[in-house]
Amino acid sequence: MEIVRMSCCGSTWVGADRAHCCRRFAGCGAVFDDAPLFDTHRPRGTCVDPRTLDLAQTKNGIWLRPLDLAG
Repeated sequence: MEIVRMSCCGSTWVGADRAHCCRRFAGCGAVFDDAPLFDTHRPRGTCVDPRTLDLAQTKNGIWLRPLDLAG
């Protein structure tokens, strides 16, 4: 199994399926577990604070659904 490390805008994460909200394109720099979570945090093309969306952040800074942490 190959571990894919990604980095951009000062953020680093593991996994090619993650969704990064790039600061270079007026984003917040956050990294989300998947594209649907990314879309949820930008409902009108503007970033919403992930903490207000009942998401949990891993120790590596990736935002995900709280039930994913129970896993």
